[in-house]
Amino acid sequence: MDKIEIQLQKIELLLSKIDVTNEKVSKASVGWHLEHLLLILNSSLKGLTMTNPKDYNPKFSLKKFVFLNFGMIPRGKIRAPKQFIPLEVPTRESILKLINRAKERLKAVENLPEKSFITHPFLGDFDRKTTFRFLWLHSNHHLKIVDDILK
Repeated sequence: MDKIEIQLQKIELLLSKIDVTNEKVSKASVGWHLEHLLLILNSSLKGLTMTNPKDYNPKFSLKKFVFLNFGMIPRGKIRAPKQFIPLEVPTRESILKLINRAKERLKAVENLPEKSFITHPFLGDFDRKTTFRFLWLHSNHHLKIVDDILK
């Protein structure tokens, strides 16, 4: 969870650069990547509070194993579900609102049972600890893209 809080601090430092683009790296702007990762983060944290730990049903998957252990997400190969695509051009205000919501939700999930979970559409159930790992890896993926856009 501390790693995610550090990422949120980095996102705040990037607010002045949300309009920067680099077509050689990504069709999307810095702001798009930040808002996208925050939409995933907020939705997943909320999801942890809405599941019954008794229903947690992890299943092995090679893709899940590779992702969680090696953090590999191929660039440009996976399309985000529609609900996680920013609808409008991200603004400083929209991103700041999502950052603040994420901070609140991180506090709200701190003491949830370990078997609280989310169900990823491709990778299956993630318990609380694995959800944090997923969120950090996903956010890190997009923050690396942002770094490359800004080079």
